[in-house]
Amino acid sequence: MTFINITTLKGMIVSFESRPPRTTELEKRIKIGSGFHNKWYRSQHDHMLGWMVVQECQARKAGNDPTMVDAQGMWTRLKCSPLMFWLAESGGVSSDVLSEAETQAVKAAELNPKDGDPHGSMMRSVLPWSLVAAAISAQPFHNWDENADQEAEEAFQRLIAKNAAYRPLAQWLDANTNQQSDREIPRK
Repeated sequence: MTFINITTLKGMIVSFESRPPRTTELEKRIKIGSGFHNKWYRSQHDHMLGWMVVQECQARKAGNDPTMVDAQGMWTRLKCSPLMFWLAESGGVSSDVLSEAETQAVKAAELNPKDGDPHGSMMRSVLPWSLVAAAISAQPFHNWDENADQEAEEAFQRLIAKNAAYRPLAQWLDANTNQQSDREIPRK
């Protein structure tokens, strides 16, 4: 099993395309994602970056170092078909598997026209973390983008501006450093 910690995954995600074509078409087809249901995010890229900061803050709150937390746990909690599809497409999962994932996303949207249950479990049936992590890990490693933490925190700020339930996690941003360079995130 490929281990990718949540902080490393966040850094890798910054280099991924914001609006890959299949994800954009899937969002339009199932009417879930950026541009639908008054969502806080501008793209699935933005969505994932905000969610990764949530994961880091939750890890710190629980007394854990985010660089030691496997991203697989995050994957098991996701319930948004377009977000999961975006990570798979951006991470290099094969076209055939993506076609199966599209089918599952459409079926999930027929059962629930918004994200939530059963989206996550249906997507994981064809996109298990082991497959997604292996695809991501096989991609050429990108050097840590010096803007990764800033871009992710900006996404997180949009999330907490829209969803008050996540605002208490903001107190855990202070410990948010880029573990590879020990650079503090710029504060607004």
